[in-house]
Amino acid sequence: MIRELLDTFNTLTSTQLVVFVVVALLWLLRLLYLLFFPLRVLIRTSEKKVATEKTPLSVLMVVRNEEENCRETLPNLLNLENPDMEVVVVDDFSQDNTLSVLGVLKQRYQRMKLSSLSQETRYSEKLSQNIALKSAEKDWVMVYPVSAQNPSQDWLDEIDKKAADPVLVKVAYTTISTSKNRFNKFYRIENFFQQVRSASYSINGLAFVYNEENVVFKKAEYFKLGGLGSKVQEPYANLELVINRFIRKMNVEFCFNDKSILTKQVAVGHSEFKDLVRKSIRIEKHLSKWKQFVLLLDRLTQVLYPLFVALVLLVTFKLWPIIAILVVVKLLVFMVIIKILQKRLNERKLFITSLVFSVIMPFYKLFFRWSFNRQSQNHKWKNRG
Repeated sequence: MIRELLDTFNTLTSTQLVVFVVVALLWLLRLLYLLFFPLRVLIRTSEKKVATEKTPLSVLMVVRNEEENCRETLPNLLNLENPDMEVVVVDDFSQDNTLSVLGVLKQRYQRMKLSSLSQETRYSEKLSQNIALKSAEKDWVMVYPVSAQNPSQDWLDEIDKKAADPVLVKVAYTTISTSKNRFNKFYRIENFFQQVRSASYSINGLAFVYNEENVVFKKAEYFKLGGLGSKVQEPYANLELVINRFIRKMNVEFCFNDKSILTKQVAVGHSEFKDLVRKSIRIEKHLSKWKQFVLLLDRLTQVLYPLFVALVLLVTFKLWPIIAILVVVKLLVFMVIIKILQKRLNERKLFITSLVFSVIMPFYKLFFRWSFNRQSQNHKWKNRG
């Protein structure tokens, strides 16, 4: 076998040799990415952080037509034990009985603060968040989804642990509850890969977040930067745009464990899945050029690797044992890392689908990104006209 492979190498044409070298380089880049990015998330987040002191925390919540969630889930948060926690709720001009429900809860719970928008406005969620931040009395704040299911005392104890200097941001994992809808599974997988990517880049000095929920940060940093400013017109992202301006490798801490997870109860279909992808694209647009370049390199190698593997098998099939070994080694490393991370983050029954998703999704995103950017440019030119 080895002799035959050596003979095959000696008879390769220049074109065949170039294709094989490209495959080897792409394989090496993808393997190094797994070892230095997702694997480091696995190692770093397995470290046990011991802290007995608690951080006074303002939990911020913007609600719009969430009568049932406010009635059923908000008391679970308000009943958690932490005398230094306050809950700031802003009603975003609800048309149902949300404001009335919140009024009743405000009378029952002293730790709850309530404000509201009095009229319909564009970008009202961002304006509501700004109101909540101004109303917050604690130094540390976090955005909390009203659809979160039964937050536990363990979750709060993990989230409000006092962070060591110079930490300004603590990031925990957020997901959605499981349903039989196929887009629910696609959404959870994409959300999983996004948050793992964010953590892995942050650990390697390219810090950013895709999701504002379940992220604790120093309120003063928001006001130092003047809030959202011109980014208030961004249609998909909110506080992520501000957090990504001050988050750094040295000032961020990741709490990726089963205790700190928030699970939302939301219905997810095709449009919600596409919005999740759109949001990630828009957030990346606002990152530094260097971060955008590394993300672009990541995306390109993801697309080119399977294409060149197929190409090298076409042009020189006799090298299939070597190609098979390379593919299997990388696949095994990927499988082990993803399996352990999904188990740690309580993402059940996603493993096999994740493997298929990781191959297909880069090609889908390539077309989706091109289409979305083209639509955005056309919309911008129409507005100018």
